[in-house]
Order: sequence, then structure tokens, then C-alpha cells
Amino acid sequence: MKFRTALMALAACGISFSTLADVKLDLPYQADLVLVNGVEQDGNDTLTLPNGVNQFAFTYIDSLRENGDDYLYKSDVIIVKFDASDEALKLDLPKLRTAQDARKFNKSPQLALVAANGEKIDFEQDKLIKSGLQFGRDFEKEIAVYNQSGKAAAVATTAAVVATAAVPATLPATAAPAATSPKSPVDQQQTRNVAENMLNYWYEQADEATRARFKAKINQE
Repeated sequence: MKFRTALMALAACGISFSTLADVKLDLPYQADLVLVNGVEQDGNDTLTLPNGVNQFAFTYIDSLRENGDDYLYKSDVIIVKFDASDEALKLDLPKLRTAQDARKFNKSPQLALVAANGEKIDFEQDKLIKSGLQFGRDFEKEIAVYNQSGKAAAVATTAAVVATAAVPATLPATAAPAATSPKSPVDQQQTRNVAENMLNYWYEQADEATRARFKAKINQE
């Protein structure tokens, strides 16, 4: 009962515990996020992702100079799919200095995923292309269609997991319990350990205000 109360308190305090995330991905300033695992997202903050297959999409945005004038360059949307566990990665992008550099990059983007030890991680890349006007794009719908195409950077839609920052803090609706056989003491202990690890993990991620609300919620029970 205490564990269930604690988990509910975590949710009430705005903490998601849908998955324990173990992959950190640092993005350079030129990478402006468009999607993370099927969910629209922007900015270039460090991502915290679950172990396994992940997919993100971004545009390269930077100021370039041509004929003495500065202008803002924005690439096509680039999709990246990779498989990693317990890694700290960074996305490496080339520095584009001229319009010619930009045209070459847009035609054939050169990028790399690099681990903390300097090793390059295998990945698949592609583009999320929309013909015609680019205003008002529904990127979530576009990536859903793309992921059904079987192309290089596509992922199974059921495998897409939202990055921690994008997961809404909600509990699933209560469903009628299915008929199951009673758990053995070993299974019960394993479940208890998982719950305890989850509680410890998300408590450590929370700020002081969230911890205080969590403690208050527990003390009310």
C-alpha cells in the first residue's frame, strides 16, 4: 500500500515514471528539435531517452554569410534512428560557413553520434520531406506516416517512447482487473524492488519543491 501511495504521489507531483531512461543525448546549438520519438518537440536541450531504439528529428539552423551578407539557414528536417543503452552521446554536426556548404549539407547531411569514449555509434538517417508550402506542418502526423513506410530511419509505432521531458504526468485509467494467478513471494519481491528503484530514481530527479509536495502527500496517508 505504501508503494502504491508513493507512486500516486509522484504522479500528483508532476513526475513521470513510465520508463527509466538511461541514454543522454547532447545536441549542438545548430540542432533545433522537431520530433522526439513521434512527439513534436523544439529547442536543443539535452535529451534523456529510454534504453533501446530511439528516433528524433531536427533541422540545422545557423547564420551563414554570402556575398558579404548574413542570412539564416534552415535545413530540411533530418530524421535519426539509433539503438543504444546506458550511454552518454552527443550529436556532432559540421560547421557550415558558406551557402555552398549549406547546399552540400542539405543534399547529403553529414553527422555523427559520438559516445563519451569517442566511439561513433551506428545510426540510420533520412529526411522528413513535405512538398509544397511548409507552413502549418503536422510533424506528428508526418512521422506517423513515415514510420509506416519501412524506410531507413522508420521505427515501429508501438516502439516509440516519448523522451522524459515530453511525457505527461498522468496515471492510466483504472481498468477492470484481469483474472490472474496469485504472484509467488519471489515475484512480489521483484515487483517491490522495481517500484522502490523507480521511486528512488524519480525522487532524485525532482527539485526541492516537488520533493516537498511528495513528502506532504505521503504524510497525508
